[in-house]
Amino acid sequence: MKRNYHVKFLNKTDVALVETVADASSDYFLIEQGRPATEADALAIIQDLPPGKSKFDKFVMAILDEEDAPIGVIDVVADYPRKGEWIIGLLLLVPDARKAGMGKVLHQVIREWAIDGGADTLRIGILAENEAAVGFWEHLGYRKIDSKQQTFGEKEHQVDVYQLGIK
Repeated sequence: MKRNYHVKFLNKTDVALVETVADASSDYFLIEQGRPATEADALAIIQDLPPGKSKFDKFVMAILDEEDAPIGVIDVVADYPRKGEWIIGLLLLVPDARKAGMGKVLHQVIREWAIDGGADTLRIGILAENEAAVGFWEHLGYRKIDSKQQTFGEKEHQVDVYQLGIK
């Protein structure tokens, strides 16, 4: 994996960048949806909002390598579900960028940014069957606080909610 990267904030005109990451990360979408990602899924990553939040609360970023090729996508919502708690909706890296420390670096960037934005807690929902993700987030110090049933596409999932105190 290349070591240099930069971040681009995305809007709906950047859906192709998200599609590229989603296509390369079909393993995740097969777990989540039971099928490869579509353009509609990529657009949903950019546009979907939790209840009571506006587009000004949501930040979607592409991680680009030194050749501007997308290698990851991050989706973060500030102050959800409560003020001071930021939710990481998605931190998805293409397979070639995984297990090389990039996720840990990106998490540290998100953590520092959230602290600067007044957050005291980070939160993430993890599909219970995504064992690699469970291990990653637990290694970072996240602890399971709840479980919920949720449907993505045609698949019903147990989504485990994890939190990390950051202050």
